[in-house]
Amino acid sequence: MEFVEFFTQMHWSVIVLLVATVILFIIEAVVPGFGIWGISGSIAGVAAIICEAVFTKSVFDVFFMIFFVLVLFTILFVIFSHSFSKGLMRKTPLVEEKSALPENYGMNPDLKELIGKEGEIVSICKPVGKAKINDKIYTVCSIKDTIYEGEKIIVVGIENNTLRVEFKGGENE
Repeated sequence: MEFVEFFTQMHWSVIVLLVATVILFIIEAVVPGFGIWGISGSIAGVAAIICEAVFTKSVFDVFFMIFFVLVLFTILFVIFSHSFSKGLMRKTPLVEEKSALPENYGMNPDLKELIGKEGEIVSICKPVGKAKINDKIYTVCSIKDTIYEGEKIIVVGIENNTLRVEFKGGENE
């Protein structure tokens, strides 16, 4: 009987604060960001407990309200943890699946023109070094072996804005 009376004799402000707590925690789970919604939900939950203490002046009611709010927080945490682990929350329009940056962000489009061009190593390449191609110095990476200064190379590809090169021949041949 005491359990039913607890909810039926609850003051309207306590009910409003409990509903606000649930709504704010749901928003916190769905909206990515700093956590202001979760903090606001926690404050609303504590305010509900304080209001219950002020209006009822019963130690039992206050402890029951603390227990009720903790159980409510736990249930919401379990529901949202399960949703995240199953991937249900990631499909909301508020959470993006991929990076906002374009796929080719930071890529130098001029490097593609160098594929197939020949050049000369200007600092030892084991595997990364510098090469002169078309009178410009570029960072290059050897595909196979160490390539020494003065040796001729050919550009065979691009990886992370670094030219991938192979030994072609040169001074030390």
